[in-house]
Amino acid sequence: MKIVETNDLVRLEREIWEIPTSFSDDMRVPARLYADESLLEDALGDRSLEQLVNTTTLRGIVKYAIAMPDIHQGYGFPIGGVVATKLPDGVISPGGVGYDINCGVRVLASQSTAEEVQPFLDELAHTLYRNCPSGVGRGGEIRLEDSELERVLEEGSQWALEKRHARAENLAHTEQSGIIAGADAAFVSKRARDRGRDQIGTLGAGNHFIEVDRVSHVYDEEAGGRLGLFPNQV
Repeated sequence: MKIVETNDLVRLEREIWEIPTSFSDDMRVPARLYADESLLEDALGDRSLEQLVNTTTLRGIVKYAIAMPDIHQGYGFPIGGVVATKLPDGVISPGGVGYDINCGVRVLASQSTAEEVQPFLDELAHTLYRNCPSGVGRGGEIRLEDSELERVLEEGSQWALEKRHARAENLAHTEQSGIIAGADAAFVSKRARDRGRDQIGTLGAGNHFIEVDRVSHVYDEEAGGRLGLFPNQV
């Protein structure tokens, strides 16, 4: 595996870096990384950029292999890696990054500025920790009988909405409204159900986390507007 070094990266913008296809003969598209210099240094410290380059060789890949700011070494893809492939040639890789349950990304945009939130950061952190169970093996407060668990498996976020664990706008901003059409709980084994039964309503551990961020600047006004983002927002 060819090692990616600092001089292999082209700086396109302040926090956008690219590894061009000239880096390796088998790259089908460039690799792009969204990171400041500190995050870039961390990425150069493991094999995550080499893994990102590997993803550029996938059949049917579209435009770029992209790494988000949380990039670090994964199983195949780097954690934080994003790849789109196109039919009819594009591959499907269900375990490219790993096999974590519900390892997705969600933006919850407030209408508050950093200055408004600053005096309450400690209180905010304690409130999040108190209300969002997290850590290896830590279960939540939601306890379900088998019949109710089957509803969760088949109805997804619609069940959460009905039980007031979600809002309608949460479903509107979730892929497929948080429901997989045709889901059949009969295909989920008893062992799998028992393992996940107490994890409903929990955050998890490792790379599953909540972070409170400040928007330093918006690169794409149209995309940022759709997400409700503005500079200095929390």
